[in-house]
Amino acid sequence: MSARQDIFERIAQAIGPARPPAEIAAEAAALLADPQAVRPPTPRGDLGTRFMDAVTRLPPGASVEQIDDMSALPAAVARRLAAMGLEPALKIQPTPDFQALDFKAVGIGLRDAVDDRTSLSLAEAAIAETASLVIRSGPHMPILDAFLPLHHLVAVRRRDILPYLDDFLDHADLARSRNVVIVTGPSGTTDIEGSLVIGVHGPATLHIFVVDEG
Repeated sequence: MSARQDIFERIAQAIGPARPPAEIAAEAAALLADPQAVRPPTPRGDLGTRFMDAVTRLPPGASVEQIDDMSALPAAVARRLAAMGLEPALKIQPTPDFQALDFKAVGIGLRDAVDDRTSLSLAEAAIAETASLVIRSGPHMPILDAFLPLHHLVAVRRRDILPYLDDFLDHADLARSRNVVIVTGPSGTTDIEGSLVIGVHGPATLHIFVVDEG
């Protein structure tokens, strides 16, 4: 017996005999029928507070702040760029929500390409349990804007914060877009000697604006 055959035989023994598909489907249906039975306990506080608390537990490079409404976003972005010592210029997601805002009035220049600098995106949803952001590709969201910049700024409306990821997936309509990306904190890897390195495969910083409008 070859080494390859030996490996596959050991895997087959560990897995055991194949189970009837109907039995597996029944187990999955039971989980879906009562999702609370497999969910962790819900922490205290409203969803916005729980989400922001979860962001503070992410690796270095993640941060969050709350703003009153979308009109306050340009000034908040300008403050963030200044606090990080960055040039007051960035690529914004070409969504009507951002195009209606006056970034130039607060001294921010707008770029056509993100390259390795800074971008601003609007998340479709956020997940309170894991501090994750849901970003969907489409005509108003070039998905690479979430991966190419060194610094990624993301706005999410408080009303779009959900308790768990499966709450989003229940109504995600995945067929209407090419990509749905779940972003949790800045890019990080422990590929080399188990040491955490931030910003190798994507943004080194992720700053989130929770927009507290209705």
